[in-house]
Amino acid sequence: MKGRHPCEATCPHFRCGQRALYIRSRNPQNQGGYRSNPWEQRTAQEGSAFCNWVGDICVVSKCNYAFCERRALLPDGSCGLEERESSVKARSIEEEARREEAILRAARERLLKKTGREFFE
Repeated sequence: MKGRHPCEATCPHFRCGQRALYIRSRNPQNQGGYRSNPWEQRTAQEGSAFCNWVGDICVVSKCNYAFCERRALLPDGSCGLEERESSVKARSIEEEARREEAILRAARERLLKKTGREFFE
């Protein structure tokens, strides 16, 4: 896991296959210490992840039921979402225009060929 960020159970994309994940609140006003709906958006500041299936703290890298909504949980328990987002290269407008031009030219040639006419540029 060199340079990779480990997946956390408090991530908004993390899900438990057994629906046993609860976030223990750090808020002393909350009597039970649990939030009733673990499927809503959550942040790391809200508390610690607790697994009702095991009865202990959720360990994402060791759990068989852990999965990511975005399909970014790697087998070693790290998050592949950061890696995926950083590898996307933005194309320039000129490059995109040239690509679209080539696609239109090819489509025009095919259409003219099907109708029996010649293509002149």
